[in-house]
Amino acid sequence: MIKQVCKGAVTVAAVVALSGCGGTGPDGVEPPESPSPAATSAASPGGVAATPGGSGGKADALLTGTWGTRTSLVVLRVRGRAVEMMGAHHCQGEVAKEGGLHVIRLTCDDGNTDRSVGRVYGLSADGMTVEWEGLGADSFERAR
Repeated sequence: MIKQVCKGAVTVAAVVALSGCGGTGPDGVEPPESPSPAATSAASPGGVAATPGGSGGKADALLTGTWGTRTSLVVLRVRGRAVEMMGAHHCQGEVAKEGGLHVIRLTCDDGNTDRSVGRVYGLSADGMTVEWEGLGADSFERAR
């Protein structure tokens, strides 16, 4: 029980700390958005084609924000189409609508591929589930 509480506290602390990243500067002005990374591959092992811009391309505005898990200590930060994942691995990529679903494609700095392609399910203002190809699912909560 104490171990779960500690893991939850660490996750909350990480999400709170990271949710401040990229906010407004000392003068109250938000910095310009960095350019979106390029698509990482033409096709994924699971058969979902990575079409630059996807089918309609732009991800749902509801997805934008900072999201954290309680169990695997993963934080996702979504700004427009750009996605950054922090945790045991640091990864960057993009999200696009493909076949009616939001699909996240990431490339990790250290070459890890555990969470390279994920499909978003159950997206709401407070939570979502990302099903990662070959890994399983993570349940995310929006950072406040």
